[in-house]
Amino acid sequence: MSVSASTEIQDLPLHWRSAPRRWGHPLHSLCSYFAMFPPQLAHFFVNWLTEPGEAVYDPFSGRGTVPLEAVLQGRRGYGSDANPLAVVLSGAKTRVPSKRTLLKRLAEVEANYSPGTVSIVDEPANIAMLYSTETLRQLVWLKGQLDRTDDTDCFWIATILGMLHANHNKSGTPRGFSISMPNTFAMAPGYVAKYIKEHGLVRPEVNVFDMLRTRLERLDLPTAKRAGGKTWLHDATTAAPSWLVKQRPKLIFTSPPYLQVIKYGKYNWVRLWFLGETSSDVDKRLMSSASLTLYMDFMRSVSVNLKRVVAEDGYVCFVIGDVRRGEVDINLAQAVWDGVLQEQGWHLHGIIADEIPQDRKVSRIWKHNSGRATKVDRLMLLSPTPQTLPDVPPPAWSQQLSFTHKQLNLA
Repeated sequence: MSVSASTEIQDLPLHWRSAPRRWGHPLHSLCSYFAMFPPQLAHFFVNWLTEPGEAVYDPFSGRGTVPLEAVLQGRRGYGSDANPLAVVLSGAKTRVPSKRTLLKRLAEVEANYSPGTVSIVDEPANIAMLYSTETLRQLVWLKGQLDRTDDTDCFWIATILGMLHANHNKSGTPRGFSISMPNTFAMAPGYVAKYIKEHGLVRPEVNVFDMLRTRLERLDLPTAKRAGGKTWLHDATTAAPSWLVKQRPKLIFTSPPYLQVIKYGKYNWVRLWFLGETSSDVDKRLMSSASLTLYMDFMRSVSVNLKRVVAEDGYVCFVIGDVRRGEVDINLAQAVWDGVLQEQGWHLHGIIADEIPQDRKVSRIWKHNSGRATKVDRLMLLSPTPQTLPDVPPPAWSQQLSFTHKQLNLA
């Protein structure tokens, strides 16, 4: 069955594409992440399809764009992911400590730091090549002191993860703690070692504690803790926790993994080191297959579970990009509808094509091999039962959301 949506549905991208490119709260840029959609997109759907106080859920939460937009708009923001890195980044945005609490905790950890008591002899050579001796000692100390299950520590860990490595800065001022990396994510260790040698890079002498304090000043943090939701480690092909089912999220907005485009663990090996994880273990947990049949089975399991979670009058929006096989572009969203969702009894409002500007895609770094990734994202808007969509609100991109606005603690 081919999907034909109304002209109004197909014109929806004009709304979020009209926003300024850098629009969004500073927390959205806390740490880079692959395959992240812009905050404008999440903001639009949260604002359009939910009301304050309702729950919004992303079962592939990534860096937490959807939960953060939900919290900023007075909704309950929930996010889960099978990647522990994603859980930390999302957690920092659903339960945001006050600036005062964060500074107090950092001062406490720094006061207990003594360089002579921190050994780095057992740290991997691939890590040691990135940082000066003193910087690495500070990072190892922080790694051992911070507990990701604590909201305040989780926020600091997420901040550190975003600064563990950074790409070139024209001003010469380090953006992160490491040598100047060729990209905002970690290429293979051998590639990085060669890059360091070819460019004669010197590990910068930076004070981690000072840089963290400076970074905090740019994040527009609340004066009191904002506990607006929750994140947890979860495989979306398995049943959702019973408490979430009771919440009945009004909107599930998510971008499932595509067909073997990205290895999330492989390109985050430095960040996973800080979390005490390995890239191979993480990638084993995540869906990554070139088989269309296996992908359909994966989406079948995911969608069955989500139908048990979403409110009866709620919505599910899958952001699924086209993929390229040889010389053929596969409309993966359409394939998922035809082969999986239609038979499950979902009501389809439409499949919306959203062209991605080539210069904004992470895949541009692969140059001639970038055809593996998508040129078009498609938003498949569903409901568990037939219903009429609400009116589309006019965009108000001049109004930046902030934690200084009155919001509810809804966790």
